[in-house]
Amino acid sequence: MRPMDEREKRRAKRRRRAGKDYPSEDLGNGVEMATADAVLRAMGSLPSDLGWYELAASVIPVLPRRRPMPPMTDEPFRVTLPPGIPTGFGIDIGPAFLVVGEPLLRSWPIGPADLVARALENLRRRTRSVRARDVATLDIDGVPARVLQTGVGCASVLVLAPDELQRILGEQPQCLLAPMRDVLVSLPPDVDRQFAARLNDELALMDPNGLALDAFVLDGGALRYERLPGAGARVVLAS
Repeated sequence: MRPMDEREKRRAKRRRRAGKDYPSEDLGNGVEMATADAVLRAMGSLPSDLGWYELAASVIPVLPRRRPMPPMTDEPFRVTLPPGIPTGFGIDIGPAFLVVGEPLLRSWPIGPADLVARALENLRRRTRSVRARDVATLDIDGVPARVLQTGVGCASVLVLAPDELQRILGEQPQCLLAPMRDVLVSLPPDVDRQFAARLNDELALMDPNGLALDAFVLDGGALRYERLPGAGARVVLAS
């Protein structure tokens, strides 16, 4: 087994701090999934009333996934956030996310705006220690790529915080893919969109929780959503 480099050590440290050091199963291609026992233990540690004040620090935004939610799961409460992303919310319990549905939100002494504000605040807090040095540089079929994994399950939702996104990935024009919860891929702005679509699909389909998004283009400090070729299985975002 090769020794971890400094970037991997920092990511592992963030995982431990976020309570994400749990037993997992290797699904291949670098994708791991928590064991059922780890999920059940985490569920058992939740307060019985799922009270807001106990759970507020663990709520983060969650982007649309490709596969249907598991049976008996509440339909997620969603709001549309710039640049038009239908965003849900999850309670991060380490090895899994507990979906925030309408019934749970109604039981809390807050409204949708409070939920959005706290979730975005938590996102910024979690990624505060992430730097440009944590971005891996790769060559994928001759295309230069940069890949960010935070270790705390929220690289993808940085598209909801463009200032944090630019702090980590830079302000230069780039095409971004968010195929998994903790994977964000930066490609050249003029990358072939057929290539981007294939890469996005391959990565998303590796993960049981793969995301249903296309591409994001960062240009001139503004972030916009762009449909990729053959995007029938992915969400169409609001304008």
